[in-house]
Amino acid sequence: MALNMDVVEQTDLVGSLRKLANVEQPGLFDDSGGLEAALGGFRQKFENNALLRYADLFTLRFTVSGDDGKPHHYHDFKQVESHGTTITIKVLFNLLVLRSLLREDASKALLCEVPFFLDEIHSLDPVNRHAVLTTARKLGFIAITAAPESVSEVDALYFLQPQQGRIVLRHRHRIGVKPRPAQS
Repeated sequence: MALNMDVVEQTDLVGSLRKLANVEQPGLFDDSGGLEAALGGFRQKFENNALLRYADLFTLRFTVSGDDGKPHHYHDFKQVESHGTTITIKVLFNLLVLRSLLREDASKALLCEVPFFLDEIHSLDPVNRHAVLTTARKLGFIAITAAPESVSEVDALYFLQPQQGRIVLRHRHRIGVKPRPAQS
């Protein structure tokens, strides 16, 4: 699975802003027709709505390519046909944003690993679970997951058992999970 995110300009508004920005300031005795036309077009766009939001200027387009390699384009998360794909896109997007904020050493290696919590991981299908957890590891994140049932894509399981109203986790409670070798 591959995920790409593109910023797409809303050409009508961004085009008007560009025209206005690129218009040369006329001299005192020059014809100001170009400037007047650009200002008029800009003014007309904002007569009905004076509030300008980033969402009016740009949209995000997500392209998801599945195992078949066929790309699917989404401009809105409500369009995504699968709840699991929506969650996967949101998690990976947030991890990429966070990764861009982390410090690196000279060789572009992270100076730390950052844990993050991912609840209800069992609601993702195995392909999306694997994509999220593998990408998180590559980006320097440690996924702490929660699910009412065990999942095999994690490195370790801890079954929570309250004792006297408290839950204490120790290394001895850890159950390591090793992937099965690929069958030929």
